[in-house]
Amino acid sequence: MLPTKIYEPLPYSYMVAGLVSMMLLPSVTGVASGALLFLAGALVWIIRSEHRREDDVFAERKKGPVPFWGYELLPFACLLLALIIFVLPFSQLYYPSAVILLIVGIQLWVTRSMQRRHRPALLN
Repeated sequence: MLPTKIYEPLPYSYMVAGLVSMMLLPSVTGVASGALLFLAGALVWIIRSEHRREDDVFAERKKGPVPFWGYELLPFACLLLALIIFVLPFSQLYYPSAVILLIVGIQLWVTRSMQRRHRPALLN
């Protein structure tokens, strides 16, 4: 088993590595591999967050029109789309939309992180 100091920041490390690879390799292949690495980190973050939750919201979520994974991946999809717009050579007219997506993604992620009650992680 990995020590807690290595285990806990792994999802963030995956996301940062994906973003760095997208920035350093601005080709379609580099952006695609960076996006997959970013999404892998997002999925690990979501799975850990759901596993550690103390509040039961599964019954409430089943009533909504958006499926579970669509709801959970929304902030990460906003962040990823904004960064793809910044990295790939699109027109500069897309930059305001990318800034809005970046702000919305960060706001959703921070809000969801703050509103969840988690059990503390087991320490080694």
